[in-house]
Formats: sequence, C-alpha cells, structure tokens
Amino acid sequence: MAKKKAPMEISVKMDKKIWHTYVVNIGEEFMINTTWVVQDEEHLSFCIGEIREIYGKKTNLVVGLCADTSHRYGGGLYNYTGKAKDDPIQLLQLCVGSHCILYNLDDVNYSRRGFMTNIKHKVLKGFLYDKHTTVVGVGIKEVAEKLERETGVIIKNPVELRKLAEAEKSLKGNNVSGSKLADLAKLVLGEPMHFVKPKKTTWWSDEDDASGDPLLSKDLILYATVEALLAYEIGSKLLRCSYR
Repeated sequence: MAKKKAPMEISVKMDKKIWHTYVVNIGEEFMINTTWVVQDEEHLSFCIGEIREIYGKKTNLVVGLCADTSHRYGGGLYNYTGKAKDDPIQLLQLCVGSHCILYNLDDVNYSRRGFMTNIKHKVLKGFLYDKHTTVVGVGIKEVAEKLERETGVIIKNPVELRKLAEAEKSLKGNNVSGSKLADLAKLVLGEPMHFVKPKKTTWWSDEDDASGDPLLSKDLILYATVEALLAYEIGSKLLRCSYR
C-alpha cells in the first residue's frame, strides 16, 4: 500500500516593518508576500500598482481569486442569521505570482457586531474590470455575481478553473465538475500541493494592530493566502496549456 503523503508545510510570519504585511512560506517552493488591506483605497492602489509594475501594466494578468465570510469561523460575524449561501462576502483573496492581497469588504471596526459596507471600492472595481485582468477561481461565476450584487464590483473576465481542467487533454478521464479547490490542486499541480485546512480556525487574532484595531488570525491569513495561490497556480498552468 502506498504511503499517504503528508500535507505540505506552511507557515506565516508578520513583517513588523510593513503595515499589515505577512510572509507566508508554502513548502520549499513558495514564499508569498501577503498584504491585508482594510477599507483603504490608497493602500489598495499602492499594492495593485506594485503588482502591475512587477508583472506588467499592459499585459494580461492572471489573478487567482477566492472569497470568504467570517460567519463560518470562531469569533466571526455574530449577528448574521441568514442562510449560509447568503452569507455576505467579507474577505477577497487575490493572488498574482508571489503577491497576495487580502481585501476586507467590510469595516473591521463594525464586523464584530454586524456586516457593514458603505465604501465604493473604486480601486477594486478598476482592477477587476480591467481588460488586462483575467480572474480565475472555483465557482467564479457565482462569486462574481454575488460580488456585483453586494458591492457593485464587476469581474470583467472571470474564468472557471473546473472548465479549464475539463478542457485539458492530459486530465481527460477525471471528473472535475464538482471538484473543490484542494482537489483541483492535487490533480493539476501534483500531490505535493496537497493541504488540509483546519476545521477550527478563528477569524480574529487575540492581538490588535498598532492602532488598536483587530487583526485577522494568523491561521486565517495563512490559509487565505494558500487558497488564492492555488487558484493562481492552477489557472496559470491550465491557461498556458490551452494556448499550446
């Protein structure tokens, strides 16, 4: 019997020199710079500008995207009583190469009491509606529709990872129609990209930042980064294959 391989090793460490920035190490191959942006258009603009400078302003940019809500986590959204499928999106996970942005759609100062979003998200709208941005993810159509409905943010070029996998000749014979992100990662990227997300992850850290505002837990930062990276890596590989 083949020995079951252990999940890849991942770790996270806060960069104390740069505001809300973390270094996430994933196995021996990936070191991701993750920035958590909280309702700050200028901060988000800087992060996206940095990505465009590195990866090209007028070239097609593949962006791995996942979305999450605190309702499913310990210490998350207390006052939300709706159905799980109607949970408002609170966190967008965006990854390009070795850069990840975790963008809070709500104000963290209110999210412990209820969901609040009164920001226009101008920078995010410009980025995701850019003709040079291709956004890949699992269930991306549903996420895009929900995001537009809740925030007015439109994803111009959404691409479903499961459809890309279905079209890839080397993956023929695999039923991926209902696959989750972790399943696709193992199939497309190989067994070393296997990871297991803990069931008991808290949304908030026990610590606050220098301004006295709450911080996301390190486990959440870590796995939100991993998910966005996997979406990016799967999408990048399958898109390259489709161009052959």
